[in-house]
Amino acid sequence: MRAFWSGEIAFGLVTIPAKLYMATKDLTPQFHQLHRECGTRISMVRRCPRCARDLAWEEIGKGYEVSKGEYALFTKEELAKLEGDDVGSTIEIVEFVDPLQVDLAYIEKSYWIGPGGKNVRGYDLLRSVLEETKKVALAKVKLRTRTRLSLVRPRGRLFSLDLMRFAEELVPGDELAPAEQKAPSPREKQLALHLVGELSGPFDPARHPDEYRSKVLAAVEEKIEAGEVAREEPGEEAAPAAKGAQVIDLAELLSRSIKAAGKPGPAKAAAPAEAGADATEKAKPARKSKSGAAG
Repeated sequence: MRAFWSGEIAFGLVTIPAKLYMATKDLTPQFHQLHRECGTRISMVRRCPRCARDLAWEEIGKGYEVSKGEYALFTKEELAKLEGDDVGSTIEIVEFVDPLQVDLAYIEKSYWIGPGGKNVRGYDLLRSVLEETKKVALAKVKLRTRTRLSLVRPRGRLFSLDLMRFAEELVPGDELAPAEQKAPSPREKQLALHLVGELSGPFDPARHPDEYRSKVLAAVEEKIEAGEVAREEPGEEAAPAAKGAQVIDLAELLSRSIKAAGKPGPAKAAAPAEAGADATEKAKPARKSKSGAAG
């Protein structure tokens, strides 16, 4: 599997080389618009209705609608400045939280986090600590042009990076809550509990396949026999690998991270005989555990 992002997980003063991989794929059947007379796929034209002509890419700008038909105009340089200069090569852990407190509505998309090198001591250390404490890490990461909130959580022998929506992106549903009604009778509740028990079982999404997709694929087979074939577009190339890391002592970095966070911690452990290649010290002061966004 090809990584599309290379960087590091920032865990206090410890940095852990990591790579991101796609963890999901959209299998929803896609249909393209064709010219019914000749079967050719139509082009989406960039056309200005006022000037009544097609536009080249260099003639197109971007605007934020402030009222109906009125836009605040931005140049490419202004948008780049808002996005920040950093290239986004760090998954910065800012807090550790109880996963049961995270509403599933926040989760938007998942990726795999794989190790970025052969030495995985730091990678395994973070995974074992999260498993033992039953916590997940709240982190910030810049993918492409925007810094996103995310969860880093153990998933088997790997980590999952779950991109999250921001709090202001959730639509409150308080006004949709039903009015209070008379409580269900003991008989009704007993029957409902019995039904839940009858329909309960281990979670196995494979038992509930996408029936619509199966019907579409069967219909596509019939179309193939008639000579109608669709072709996929080429995918994106992987991002370049991150630079190598300086070898230092994991225990020392963790001790200093605890002091920087301003919280009491255990006495410094004796340094191991050899340091992990996954542990590197940043050339900047440590941030507090509840600091702002990376980059």
